[in-house]
Amino acid sequence: MNRLHVRGLLIRIVLFGIIGTGVILTGRTDAARYAYDNTIIPEASIPKLDRQTYIFLNEYGKQLQCFASTYGVDWRLALAVLREESGFDPQATSDKGACGFMQLMPLTGLSLASMHDFTVDDISDPVENIELGVIHLRDMLRIYSDCESTDRLELAIAAYNCGPGRIQDAQTVAEYLGDKPILWTSVKSALPLLSERYSPLHGHIWINGKPVSGTFGGYEETLTYVENVMHYYNIYRNVLRQ
Repeated sequence: MNRLHVRGLLIRIVLFGIIGTGVILTGRTDAARYAYDNTIIPEASIPKLDRQTYIFLNEYGKQLQCFASTYGVDWRLALAVLREESGFDPQATSDKGACGFMQLMPLTGLSLASMHDFTVDDISDPVENIELGVIHLRDMLRIYSDCESTDRLELAIAAYNCGPGRIQDAQTVAEYLGDKPILWTSVKSALPLLSERYSPLHGHIWINGKPVSGTFGGYEETLTYVENVMHYYNIYRNVLRQ
């Protein structure tokens, strides 16, 4: 038995021992090991999860699952939104002032807390931010409860990103053009028509000549956002338990 064969055999034995005790190597360094909770991450799912998701779930997975269960949201969808919003960075902040894992605006967070009758000490606190974000996602899903399953998800995700007012304006455009406003494909096509360059069209739709929420130039970000969240959600849905 040559040295390379022996070395490879020893490495496999060590790795088997590590996985068997509930610890894996992240791949960055041999010392970067994290214990996992198999009620959150099935052992068979470990090789299919990226390092960022894996580390987040170890620290906040139970809280996310608990809040999602409480408010009736698929926790894997909330996880996909959280990933796209902040990249799993609890300190993330946007130019507009959104903060935390779920990138909530301070006013939105306080409004959500007030509506659901609980006190928020710090909207940037990771756990409080997750809970408020899950509530906000639930509220977006409720708006489109009459839509088919996938359309409902995509419309709610879009609304989480750009606000339900923008989506309502896009639905108005879609309906004006003879499309079905309950379909994401219709809204997806209508969102670019909210930009200022289409102001002549706006004059035919709205009395004051402008969309209710104003013209919208950030449609490309919203379309990419929905695509990315659905991509991650499909991955998590195939890898993680409901």
